[in-house]
Amino acid sequence: MQNEMKNNLFTAEMIAPCGLDCSLCKRAQEKINPCPGCHGPDENKPAFCREKCGIILCQKRRENGYVFCDECPDFPCEDVMEKENRYTSKYPLYESPLKNLREIRALGMEIFLENEREQWTCAECGEAVSVHTGICSGCGKQYGVHVIQVNEDTWRLEDGMVRFFLLKGTEKALLIDTGMTVRHAREIASALTGLPVLLLNTHADGDHIGGNGQFDSFYMHPADEAQYRKSGKGGRLIPVRDGEEIDLGGRKLKIIHLPGHTPGSIAVLDVSRRVLISGDPIQEHGRIFMFGEHRNLRDYAASLEKLETMTDAFDEIWPSHADLPIFPDCIRKLRDGAMQILNKEITGAEAEFFGRKIMVYNLGFTTFLCNE
Repeated sequence: MQNEMKNNLFTAEMIAPCGLDCSLCKRAQEKINPCPGCHGPDENKPAFCREKCGIILCQKRRENGYVFCDECPDFPCEDVMEKENRYTSKYPLYESPLKNLREIRALGMEIFLENEREQWTCAECGEAVSVHTGICSGCGKQYGVHVIQVNEDTWRLEDGMVRFFLLKGTEKALLIDTGMTVRHAREIASALTGLPVLLLNTHADGDHIGGNGQFDSFYMHPADEAQYRKSGKGGRLIPVRDGEEIDLGGRKLKIIHLPGHTPGSIAVLDVSRRVLISGDPIQEHGRIFMFGEHRNLRDYAASLEKLETMTDAFDEIWPSHADLPIFPDCIRKLRDGAMQILNKEITGAEAEFFGRKIMVYNLGFTTFLCNE
């Protein structure tokens, strides 16, 4: 019965005139007196929607019988663009009214609704996720991303326990990783930059490639391709190797290969900004995963030794987890800690992690999770 109720939430009657899917509103997902959507009766609608929404109150739409705003010769009007700009940038999850209307026309309502149902249904419990909060209406799981602008051409995107980055040049933008639960990473990046968006993955762990399915191709070190393909994700891998550069137009990014955490782990040096975007290998007050067949602690220590020789090129380090920013002096501390573990100079604690026995080495400033 629960699944049947969930499926019934996504209907044509719940698509607003502007293209918004009212099923995604937290008021529509309430268990008691839910909002019936913009096409429904005023009872249980929020006061704003009843009394102030320019689209619902639009006289031209009413007089001409337009079901959707794109039937109007004035489309897209100021009210529609306000909705578009707000829903593509202000909430944890991305929703584009204009994109929805285009898909309805191109695919038909039935296929559009099926796509909506697939995109907005919680993988844990089968209930709908709110675009306003990113929270599942059933089990409370948090989805989505919080966008934080660092400066005029740089953003960081926080996705629960992992973060990723968006860099804008004069000609194109680069998304560095796609997080774990984000459904529309490409649209978020496009809306923020207005430029063609490329994708680079620092490595192939699942919490860094969650939104890769939206991209036909992506930059990655080829040593991580085998691990990436195990995830079942497709796309064309464009190989990047140590020392190569990507130019976004007035913004050069240098690739630094740091094998160890994974064979193909890379960091990205934002040359003119003097910032190193490090992926997982460099962390403070976090957990560095070094257990599993594709991890190698000795390679990791060697990578840090190499990186120590390059610290005159950057002032800050932006990792994918834990503290941000951190600073170049942490590289030596991490290398020393890795060597102490390799030389058995410190004692770890046995633990179980998702059914696997591991050794935990707490160094005070960060923690290594290693093979037994």
